Amino acid sequence: MKTFMMTFLALMALQMTASSTPEEMYGSLDKDGKYRQMQEQVDQMIQKSEQAEEEKAVKQQIALWVALAIGFIPLCAIGKQVFSKRTWKDNPGGTRKALAIGLTGTALLFGLNYGIFLLKIEYGGRFNTALAVALVLLLTIGAIYVARKK
Repeated sequence: MKTFMMTFLALMALQMTASSTPEEMYGSLDKDGKYRQMQEQVDQMIQKSEQAEEEKAVKQQIALWVALAIGFIPLCAIGKQVFSKRTWKDNPGGTRKALAIGLTGTALLFGLNYGIFLLKIEYGGRFNTALAVALVLLLTIGAIYVARKK
């Protein structure tokens, strides 16, 4: 037990005298300051990376709220018509179908907008926004054509 205690105390004393910072450890070896310069560059890179991640998170949150706002436009329009014309009294089945279609349209519009916004945030200039908008318009025109064909 005495040996264990003596070893423990010796290790504690060594740890107290050991240098703790890299500057203290490499001070005599790093006479021209190359280590300190590299460490500063690494710190700057880490800081820039953290700032970029924060900016990206803020942009994603803005994209989420904008996509939600755009997505709720059809549902709000249908809700306005339902309340202004009081269609739930005259045609409750049709009102339920209209609200279901409006909710589906809201979900679809939100998903498309949010996906486009996220692609634009992720890829920036490499993402062709005009092509994505044209694709969404073609999908919308196709859905209207199929709905009117019946």
